[in-house]
Amino acid sequence: MGAVKSVSADEEDWFQNVNRVKDPLNKTPKEKGHAPVVQWPINIKNGEPFNLDIQIGETLHPMTSNHYIQWIEVYAGIEQVSRIEFSPLCPQAKVTIPVAVKESATLRILARCNQHGIWETTKKVIV
Repeated sequence: MGAVKSVSADEEDWFQNVNRVKDPLNKTPKEKGHAPVVQWPINIKNGEPFNLDIQIGETLHPMTSNHYIQWIEVYAGIEQVSRIEFSPLCPQAKVTIPVAVKESATLRILARCNQHGIWETTKKVIV
């Protein structure tokens, strides 16, 4: 299997690739509504759990019967930390999960929209 190609959110085939924000200073409406937004405390200690807050979209993604977030996955490096599944009945595409890392790592947060494919945000956690 080859490498996954990154595309900008204005391309039309949402399900061929992993979608990412192309220019963080000039996000498109699709990027603002689909890219995972993550936050955590400033001070992370080696091996101690912290809360990772995730919401899908700067403008919270809708959760309707025909347009919703199906799942969110969290990885520390290549290791899966968590997977949360949603249905259209869930009122918000927003979660808080406990995470612990033993060393600095890149967190990858992926979310799948039933209409607009998989979206990824990566962010470095410094221990």
